[in-house]
Amino acid sequence: MLSRKVRVSLCMIVRDEERNLEACLAPIAELFDEIVIVDTGSLDRTKEIARQFNARVFDFEWSDDFSAARNESMRHATGEWIFWLDADDRVRPEHVAKLRELFQQLDDRPRVYMLETMLPPHDQVGDLEFVTHARLFRRHSELQWRGRVHEQLHPEFPVLGYEQVFTDIQIDHLGYTDRTIAERKARRKMRLLRMDYAVDPNDVSTLFHLGMALRHSPYTAEAKSHLLRLIKLPIVPRVCMRFAYDALAHLALKAGNPHEALMFVAHGLALFPDDEQLLLSRATAQYNLEDYEAAGRTLEQLISAPPVQHMHFTSLAHLRAKIAPVMLGTVRRLQGRYADSEAIFHAVLRSFPDDNTCWFNLGLLYLDQRHKTATQSVIDRLQGLPGGDASAGLLASLWHLRHGDPALAGPIIDRLIANEPRAPRPRMLRAEFLSRTKATFDAQIRALRDVLRIEPGDLETQRWLELITQAQEAAQQPASAGSFAASPQIAAASV
Repeated sequence: MLSRKVRVSLCMIVRDEERNLEACLAPIAELFDEIVIVDTGSLDRTKEIARQFNARVFDFEWSDDFSAARNESMRHATGEWIFWLDADDRVRPEHVAKLRELFQQLDDRPRVYMLETMLPPHDQVGDLEFVTHARLFRRHSELQWRGRVHEQLHPEFPVLGYEQVFTDIQIDHLGYTDRTIAERKARRKMRLLRMDYAVDPNDVSTLFHLGMALRHSPYTAEAKSHLLRLIKLPIVPRVCMRFAYDALAHLALKAGNPHEALMFVAHGLALFPDDEQLLLSRATAQYNLEDYEAAGRTLEQLISAPPVQHMHFTSLAHLRAKIAPVMLGTVRRLQGRYADSEAIFHAVLRSFPDDNTCWFNLGLLYLDQRHKTATQSVIDRLQGLPGGDASAGLLASLWHLRHGDPALAGPIIDRLIANEPRAPRPRMLRAEFLSRTKATFDAQIRALRDVLRIEPGDLETQRWLELITQAQEAAQQPASAGSFAASPQIAAASV
């Protein structure tokens, strides 16, 4: 029998989750006074597994509305406090202990506790992201979920006089680690968001989540349109504004407009002066403009500033400790400050010894200095890391192109493109390979346009294309035939 002042109900909505539910509930079931599970149409053993944990299971017909199902789970709950999970959520042992301690402290005060939901990358080399969720809150007769998807609790907690408490408790969400499943869920969410948009095209939450969902899709113009409408609405929650400006900056960078990105960042930083993601976007824009001195100052400001607690929406989890320092190391390399760059990379690797991106950029540093043995040691290390073969192949190709026999790079580049047909870096190397093996200007131009087909806003490739086009035009003039040659080079891609 649990001994504490209040009762806590775990509320879940599920469907066909026999592969997930036991792993979710086993570590945490004993923390709760009751488990309420609303099943929206399972055809597998989901309900049987739920009852093994003494859950109260209720059937509910799915209506393309996550909020309706969540409200149904709250309707059946009897605890004074509500905690919610999804079946593909996991709580690690150290955070189970923190939850137990938190539950012991609960009382009658109107509070909402914010927990971090950790989102592992789709592949092995991406960066961990996280979202802040209101996972635990005291019940209130007016609180209801709203929105078919990306559902939110309304009225907002401050309106009801709730104190918002941030915690360091983390929940791992595994629902997007499989790329196929993630893409299927993304299509479902987009369909439901468009249904909400058809009903109310001025809803703040719908505009925000549509813009955020579309920013990584081919429909970036639509994403920008939604986000611009959002920031012009008379009343917009500050958390939305924080991420809307950063998303607009991201879209401008993707389109190859770093000056526009800096404008959106400036508007965002005027509201949120210490925002980590906005500072990173400013540094990225400065980097793309080749203003390395300014980029370095921004990154140093980001790394040294004290962290600020606030809501997060798919934020980078190791921004200060890893992502910004790796970018700073790259900036120092491009400035020729090799010792500083190497020290930064090694400091990151002491905390993140298996970080693919940091090893790759350290390899570029050694390659720039023609340190063959050190470059090969990085290549060997990358080949032993999850997802590191591609980065190892890039470094090996670059060594052959710049310091060895360029012909040896050709087969490696072909393999990289075949393995990752949507990746721009191998195609950039193809352009450099064609230049160094004295291919025709037409072949080089086609290769660079092929990169821009995948990354139309890539400024580096645009500069290469302009340079080689000029070389082709110069070569066509009888007085200067053969007097101009261009050799594009991959700079670094920690950004």
